[in-house]
Amino acid sequence: MKAVFLDRDGTIINDPNDLRVKSESDLNLFADTIESLRLLSDNGFAIIIITNQAGIAEGLITKDDYLRINDAFVQMLKPSGATILKTYMCPHGESDDCECRKPKPKMILDAAKDFDVDLKSAFMVGDRPSDIAAGIAAGTRTVMVKTANTYVPAPNAEHTADTLLDAAKYIIANT
Repeated sequence: MKAVFLDRDGTIINDPNDLRVKSESDLNLFADTIESLRLLSDNGFAIIIITNQAGIAEGLITKDDYLRINDAFVQMLKPSGATILKTYMCPHGESDDCECRKPKPKMILDAAKDFDVDLKSAFMVGDRPSDIAAGIAAGTRTVMVKTANTYVPAPNAEHTADTLLDAAKYIIANT
């Protein structure tokens, strides 16, 4: 299966100022998100979301809050026509030293197993070096997008794109 793993916050949606999505009102898609997902979907790519959600560990939201927010997020993406196969979420903080938090590759590896994804032809797209590191560790190709509020380059990314739409076009042209 052809797949694109996408980070959520800062990649598909604008990061809130404090970098924590605490309610549905914090969900603000980038202007090109719907077009980007439609383009990927129309070109045969499955979409899988891979997201760290430290706000749960920090007590800012509960797992139930996250599920409600995620449901609203998936509804916002419906106009793209893209099917979100699944969202994989790490609820831990940086200091928890869990196995699932990016830059560790566990969420990507679990998704690849669940959906029979060929990791060598899959892409991980994200706005942080930890997204790129997770993709590399899992054996995917990687695209960094310059969309984060606090952009930090990832020189080890295969490609760096200004926007998610630029990333989608790169993926299609290089598959």
